[in-house]
Amino acid sequence: MKNIKVLIALFFFGLLLNPTSATAQISGAKRGGNLIKFDKAKFETEVKKSFDGNAKGYQVILLKNGQIVSEMAGGKARNQSDGLAEMTVNTPANIGSTAKFFGGTALLHEFQQKPSPIGGGMESWLSQQIYKYFPLVWQKNMHASIKQITFRDLLQHKSGFIQSDKDAKVYFDYLAKGVSSDKTQDFYYGKSKYANANITSVGYLLAIIDDPSYLKKLNQLIAEKNVKPDDVWIQTYLGNIFESYMKGKIFNATKPQIHPSCDAENEYPAKNIIYAKTYLAANDVFKGTEYSKADNFTKACHAAGGWYISARELAAYVANFAATETIVSNETRKKMFDDDAPQNRLVWSFTANDSSLAKNFKWNSTPYMGGDHGGSHGTIMMLPDDYYAVGIVNSDISPANKVGQNGGSAMLTRNIMEAFKAGVANNF
Repeated sequence: MKNIKVLIALFFFGLLLNPTSATAQISGAKRGGNLIKFDKAKFETEVKKSFDGNAKGYQVILLKNGQIVSEMAGGKARNQSDGLAEMTVNTPANIGSTAKFFGGTALLHEFQQKPSPIGGGMESWLSQQIYKYFPLVWQKNMHASIKQITFRDLLQHKSGFIQSDKDAKVYFDYLAKGVSSDKTQDFYYGKSKYANANITSVGYLLAIIDDPSYLKKLNQLIAEKNVKPDDVWIQTYLGNIFESYMKGKIFNATKPQIHPSCDAENEYPAKNIIYAKTYLAANDVFKGTEYSKADNFTKACHAAGGWYISARELAAYVANFAATETIVSNETRKKMFDDDAPQNRLVWSFTANDSSLAKNFKWNSTPYMGGDHGGSHGTIMMLPDDYYAVGIVNSDISPANKVGQNGGSAMLTRNIMEAFKAGVANNF
C-alpha cells in the first residue's frame, strides 16, 4: 500500500514537471480541442519583454492539462536595502485577492461532499441562505435584508452589501447595513460587482459548513463571554478555524502538497525560506513592505487575501483544480464558467475580452482571479484549449498604459494573455 501511495504522489507531482505538447492544426480552432501547436520561445520572449525591467520581480507559469508548458522568473524578490534576493518560481510572494480562489473553490469542494440541509447537491447548496450559518448574535442583530443572500450570490459577487470595504471597521458592519435594492447605486442585490465582503463571508462560513459543531461551540462562547455582535473577537475565532481548515483539508490534499502562508513574517524565517517583499516600482531602492496576519486588526487569516505563495505552488493548486478532481469535480468546474454567460461565473472575479481569441477560438471572455495588495499583484487565468496561467509580480508594472491597464493585476493578466497569443499565432 505504501508503494502505491508513493506512485500516486509521483504521478500528480509529474503533472507539474513533465512537458506537454499539442498537435498542429492548420486552420480553425475548437475550444478545448487540444489541437493547437504552441510556440514556447515566442511566448517566453513576450513574457520577458513585458516584465524584464518593468517589474521588480516576476513569476509566470503556463499550464496545459495540468502540466507545465513554460515557467519563468526574473528580477528581484528583494532589493539591496532588503538583503538582495533573486526572484524564482519558488519564491513565496503576496498574491493579494488572487487567494480568494482558494476559499471560493474550497466552498464548492465542501458542497460536493455532503447533501444540503434540505436535501440535494450542489444546486441546493448554492441556493441556501447564508445567514443560517452565522453565529446567533449576528442573526439576531443583522439587517433583515441579509436573509436573501445565498451562497450563489457570494460566489457570483451579487450580494449587494451596502457597506463599502473602506467604511466597514468590522465584518458585522456589512450585516448591520444590509443589502441594497436601489439599481441607481453602484452596489445592489443581484448585480455582479466585485467586493471583498463576498469571499470574506465565505471564509467565515467554510469551517462551519464542514463541521457544524464549530458554530455550536462559538455560540456557547459568545453567550458565556457576553460578546457583542461587532466585537472583533468573533472574526478572530472564525479566522483561526478558517486557517486550520485551509491548511489541513485543502492545501494538504493537493499533490504535491502546498504550503501557502498568511503569516509570512513569522512562518518563513523559521523555515529559512526567503520570501518576496513588496515595492512601489521596478527601480524602487527603498525597503519593501510585507504583510502578515499580525497586520490585520483581527490578528487572524482571512479569505479575502494576504496569503503568500510561490508560482510553483500556485500552479500546483491550479493543476489539481483544472486537471484532477481533487478540489472540484469536472461537473463543478464547468459550472464555474460558461463563455456564453460570463456574468453567471462562480468564484472567478473578472473577465478580460480579446477580439483575436474570440475569432480564433470562439473564446469571448477570459475569466481570471486578479489580486492587488499595494504593489503586490497576482493572477490565475483560464485560457483557450485547456491552458491555464498563473502570474505574480512584487511591484506595479510599467509602463502602466502599455495595454490600457492600471499597472496591477489587470495588466499582469493582459500581458500574459498577449504572450499566449504570440505563442499560438502561427496556427492562424
